[in-house]
Amino acid sequence: MIERQQVIVIGLGVFGATIATELTRLGHDVLGIDISDQKVDRLAEQITHAVIADVTDAATLEELNAGDYDMAVVAIGRNVEATILATMQLRELGVEKVWAKALTNQHHNILTKLGATRVIGPEFEMGMRVAQELNYLMVNNYISLGNDEFVVEVIVSERLSGTTIGELTESAEISILVVKRDRDISKDPGSSYPLRTGDQLVMSGALSELRKLANHIL
Repeated sequence: MIERQQVIVIGLGVFGATIATELTRLGHDVLGIDISDQKVDRLAEQITHAVIADVTDAATLEELNAGDYDMAVVAIGRNVEATILATMQLRELGVEKVWAKALTNQHHNILTKLGATRVIGPEFEMGMRVAQELNYLMVNNYISLGNDEFVVEVIVSERLSGTTIGELTESAEISILVVKRDRDISKDPGSSYPLRTGDQLVMSGALSELRKLANHIL
C-alpha cells in the first residue's frame, strides 16, 4: 500500500487543480494554494485543504508550515517570477521533493539550478508524446525510463498475427513484459507464445532497438 503523503500544490488552474484533486482521491493529504479566491472556492470541497495566499510574499509558505510537507508541486500558470520564488522558498524550507512547471527552456534551466527535483513542461511533454504516437501509429502508450530506455505498449496488427514472441524478438533486442488479450494478461510470455490481431504488447528496450522493431512490423 502506498504511504499517505503530505503534498502542497501551488497554483490551482486546470493543471494544478487536476493534480490536487487526483492526489486527494488517491488518499494523500493535499494543501492547495492560489491567489484567486474563485479557484480556491471551486476546489475547497474537493481537496483536503485549500487556501488563498500569495506565495511571492516570503513569509507565506513559512506561515503555512510548508517545510513540514513531504513534497510540493509548483503549478503556477504564466507568472514566471512567482514560480521561481515559490520553488526557491520551498527548497529553503526543506521540502525534499519539489516539482515545478516551466514555461520556457530558460525557465526550465533556472528552476533546475534552484534545486527543483523535477521540472515539468506540460505542453512540451504532451507535444512530444503526440508526435511519437503519430510517428509510430501502432504505439498505444509509452514511458521514458531515462538513458534512452523506454517501456512501450504496442497493438498487434494483422501483419503480426500468428507471429510468436520468439520470432518478434529476433528482429530487435527487446523484452516482452506482458501480453494483454481481452481480459487475459500473460506476464513474461514464453518465446512460443503466438500473437493475435488486437493483442496489446508491453515491451521494454533501448530506443534504437525499439526503432528496429518498428521498422520490422510496419
